[in-house]
This record gives sequence, C-alpha cells and structure tokens, in this order.
Amino acid sequence: MPPSILRFAAILLFGFACSGAASPPQPEPSPSGRAPNEPRGARPTAAPAEPDPTTVPSAEAAAAPEPRRSPPRLDLWGELLARFATPDGGFRYAALAADPRQHERLRAVVAAIGDASDEGWNRDEALAFYINAYNALTVASVLELWPIASVMEVEGFFDERTHQVAGREMTLNELENDILRSDVYAEPRIHFAVNCASASCPPLQAEPFAAETLDVALATAARSFVRATTRREGRVVRLSKLFEWFAADFERVGGVRAFVASQLPEADADAVRDPRTRLRYDEYDWSLNARP
Repeated sequence: MPPSILRFAAILLFGFACSGAASPPQPEPSPSGRAPNEPRGARPTAAPAEPDPTTVPSAEAAAAPEPRRSPPRLDLWGELLARFATPDGGFRYAALAADPRQHERLRAVVAAIGDASDEGWNRDEALAFYINAYNALTVASVLELWPIASVMEVEGFFDERTHQVAGREMTLNELENDILRSDVYAEPRIHFAVNCASASCPPLQAEPFAAETLDVALATAARSFVRATTRREGRVVRLSKLFEWFAADFERVGGVRAFVASQLPEADADAVRDPRTRLRYDEYDWSLNARP
C-alpha cells in the first residue's frame, strides 16, 4: 500500500478514537414509567408515604367508643314547675298562657323531648325522662287548646293527638301504656307520678324526676297519693279509681290490697289487708286542675 494511503487511514482512525463512538438512540419512556420492553414488576415500587400524625387518629382514639349520650337536662321544665305548679296539685295554665316568654320556654322543653335519643340510657334515666315527657307534653297540649274546662272535652286528647318523644311520634296513651307501663320498667308507682291535667290525677311534683333520686321520688309520690285519697268507712275502704283501672299493674307487687296497705299507717293497713274489708273506688274527677 503506498505511504500516502497509509498516512490517510491513520489520520481517520485517530479522529474516530478521539471523538468516541456515537451512543445508539434510547427509547422514550412509557407513561407508566417503564421502558416499552420492560416487564411488569421489574422495578421496585416506591415506599408508601409516611402518614401525617396530625390527620390520622391514634389506635387508642380509633378504638375508643363514642361518648354516651345522657338524657337532656330539663332545667326549663323544673323552672316552669316552680313557677306555675301549685302545692295542691294544680297548675296555673292561664298565667303561663299570658306570658309569651314562659310559653316559649315550654316550647323549648317540648323540642328537647322530641330531639332526645334514648340509646344507651340506663333504666332509671329512661324512666325519669319518659315521666317528665308525659307531664310536660300534657301541659303543653292544654296550652295549645287553651282555654278548656277538661281534657275529656277534647276528642282524642290522649289517643289521637301525637307528640314527638325521643325521635318517635306517639300519643299520650302510647307513651303511658306502651312505654311507661311496659315490662321494661315493671314499675306500678308511675301511676302516682304522671299527671293527666285533671282534679283526680296525682299532683305534679315540685321538680322534674331525676335518675339519681327516682326511687325515693316515686316512693314519696306513692305514699302521699295513697294517704290523701284512701278513706276508711267501717268495713269499706275507698280508693282512687286508678287502682281499679290498673289493678293488673299491682299484681307484681302483691296486688292492690298489699300495695295500698304498704303505704298506710298500721291501723289502716290492717283494715285494708283484711279480706273482709270491701274495696270501693271513687269516681274520677276529670275537671281541669287549673288554678289562677
């Protein structure tokens, strides 16, 4: 080979070595981040992000039960009782009706009764609530119909007019017969705690019933009512009509005789226990227990 050709070849080889070989074109990455021919799972997945401790509840918080909902406080009902209920068992309906501010407070009590939820309440909490509900709703119904002379002149006062009680719609009869008198509570003394706005009804208590003092309050109401309405007339003892209407409720405590006797002084109690003593029941006075 001539020297000139050899020199030219050497120059070409030297230039190629200095410039380096050109890299082959690389394929564009796919939208998934893998090369077109890269198999699924060929790359390690990224580590998950650390949770933000400010937004993720702790294990203790997640496992903690929701706080128990207690019955609504009926302080307003207590204030209305203190202002308008009278010691002789009456209620000052006209005075309440004439006071818009106090009437609005009664409406707030009614709303609280309707919005309540009895889920999770214990027995005494529920029973106290439903007694208070019956009494407050009865007064509220009289005020809605005011003026009236008797609840019995209003058709359906107890068995047609409906009320919201702990999220349920019911009549006063349903509240009394399906809830208060049910086997859930098995408590005949409720008959001396609920007030039907009538002269022969047990009087409204001076303050709302409360779970913490329920047994004492029911015992006091029963003893007071029985002693006030029971009369001995020789071999006859006259009782409230309530004992005739609801005699079955007292079977669980030994029957009407045994219960009435347990509430009386010993001399009268012996007469009631004596099977030779006849029990008679007074007529019920349905005139409104209204007071000036």
